[in-house]
Amino acid sequence: MHRQQNISTEMKVGILVVVGIIILFYMSFRVGKFGVFREGGYDLVVFFDNASGLDPKTPVQIAGVEIGKVKSIQLEGYRAKVNLLIKDKIKIPLDSKIAVKAQGVLGDKYIEVKPGGDKKYFDHGGTIKDVITTPDFDQIFATVNRAAKNFGDTLDEFSGIIGPKEKENIKKSLDNIQTVSNDFKEVIRVNKENITLVVKNASVISGKLGSIVNDVEQGKGTLGLLVKDETLYNDAKETVAALKTISTDIEQGKGSLGKLAKDDALYNDARDTVKNIKDITAGIQKGEGSFGKFTKDEGMYNEAQKTMKKIQKGADGLTEMTPITILGTIIGTFF
Repeated sequence: MHRQQNISTEMKVGILVVVGIIILFYMSFRVGKFGVFREGGYDLVVFFDNASGLDPKTPVQIAGVEIGKVKSIQLEGYRAKVNLLIKDKIKIPLDSKIAVKAQGVLGDKYIEVKPGGDKKYFDHGGTIKDVITTPDFDQIFATVNRAAKNFGDTLDEFSGIIGPKEKENIKKSLDNIQTVSNDFKEVIRVNKENITLVVKNASVISGKLGSIVNDVEQGKGTLGLLVKDETLYNDAKETVAALKTISTDIEQGKGSLGKLAKDDALYNDARDTVKNIKDITAGIQKGEGSFGKFTKDEGMYNEAQKTMKKIQKGADGLTEMTPITILGTIIGTFF
């Protein structure tokens, strides 16, 4: 009896262990990274040209917060088809972008989702097409190696170009630069007082200019009054308006000047008058007419000149006789 009881106890312990193993095995499928027990989610698909570093359980993040994980990776055509499992409560806009990134220089890779602003969201089985391609470290190192090689080749070519003669010329150029620098320092030392005076004068001029600008801003002085005086502006404005009015009146033939500018008859009369004057002048020059004959006939001119002299003498005699006549009249009055 005693042995039979012991076998029964061992059987119970064995059954308990087997049940525990079954439960643990079941829990290994049910427990995930979303919580103590796996939460529900929906699938999204994304295609990558290179899925190196990704594997199932690779986290999917938004702003550094895990919102899902990689469910599976398979080759479709010549691209990697990556199935993502996203938590139900996370809604991803249709214009979102996705990229593969690494945590640090040599850290594990993860998938980052950059949400867009669309009001519509991906459904179960949707495909994120806007993939941001980032170079992997192999490509970066290859680029750095190429750059280093090119730099080394450039140095080798530069070394080949520069020989002993070129090095000597470079040395001489550096010596000349040093000499010029020393000479410049000496010039500054010798003319230090003059340079200081020039700087002071420039400072004084700058101060005066600043004072002038301030006076102009405040309306002081002639220039300030010209800038700030609104009366001057108004006078100029009124003058321009008056000139504009006069110009308009002239254009419309108003007023004396307008009539002079617009009256064709007056223009024709003036033209005829000028023509007559020209004709008279031409006749005089040719000796035509009475006045023309007078100017051209020397005998008549001489007679006229003698007559004028006689008239002048008669006028002078009359002037001398006038006081005597007046005196005789006065004496006759009293006596």
